[in-house]
Amino acid sequence: MIAKRASRFAVAAQEVRSYFDYESVLVGVLDVTARLFEVSYELVAVQTWHEDVRSYDVVRAGNRIGRIHLDMHPREGKFNHAACFHIASGILGRVLPEAALVCNFPRGLMEHRQVQTFFHEFGHLVHEILAGRQEWAAFAGIATEWDFVEAPSQMLEEWVWDAEVLRTFARNADGEPIPVALVDRMREADAFGRALLVRTQLGHAQVSYHLHVNRPADIATLTAHWYDVSTPVACLEGAHSYASFGHLTAYGASYYTYQWSLVIARDLLSGFSGGLMDAASAARYRREVLEPGGSRAAADLVASFLGRPFNVDAYREWLGGARP
Repeated sequence: MIAKRASRFAVAAQEVRSYFDYESVLVGVLDVTARLFEVSYELVAVQTWHEDVRSYDVVRAGNRIGRIHLDMHPREGKFNHAACFHIASGILGRVLPEAALVCNFPRGLMEHRQVQTFFHEFGHLVHEILAGRQEWAAFAGIATEWDFVEAPSQMLEEWVWDAEVLRTFARNADGEPIPVALVDRMREADAFGRALLVRTQLGHAQVSYHLHVNRPADIATLTAHWYDVSTPVACLEGAHSYASFGHLTAYGASYYTYQWSLVIARDLLSGFSGGLMDAASAARYRREVLEPGGSRAAADLVASFLGRPFNVDAYREWLGGARP
């Protein structure tokens, strides 16, 4: 499928990678989110768990509102996925929020999907900091319903598909910005096989739910059944895929939240009618969705931002074709 996509849409991974040097991507992530959320990031020298870690104070209007740590490259014995880790809950007037990203990105050129992951995880990180002015720790940071917790981070992924945003930091070795035509082809290629990807995600959700609810004696047989009825992609016999499905323990029966959060994320994007970098939309989103943390129901946060209850229309449109 990858070869077919490359030939049909003329998107070569090596060409795309040439525009995404890690250091430039880091600057891009910080610049884009600083503009969106009216903050700045100040590099600070503090004691951390490894010399690779870079730490930043998050500042708004001259006031420090939190601290983040970026541990971004692989090393022996390190956690080998990508995730945001909570360190300290932000309590109004008492404790500033603190969190870390732990990822495994190359030090040189990155694949576009890795850039997308960077924005996704940074979405969790900035949510943790911006929602760190709560009276109660239980509502601080990403303390929202599981059905919603992935929505802000999935929404922030959209910024890596916008040509004008990418051209602010995606440049090749000659300093040339990524061509708009290339980004257009990337967007079209991203839509190829989307239904298959969604059905695979639904298969993961079915497995996650039924293994926990049914508690089968024969885990392998039930896992194979739910993948068989969810996706046309056949699983390898004897693969024991459930044994490497890390979210089975982290999310329990609730892996479906990734797809449900995507429904909400697609709807949230419709609130940026003035474009992804529209300052007024971003300020309203920060105020109505991110900063309240878990102090309000997620449905109320979304309705406050959109001016209406959320719906599945934008998700349906996304399912039907290329990104708008």
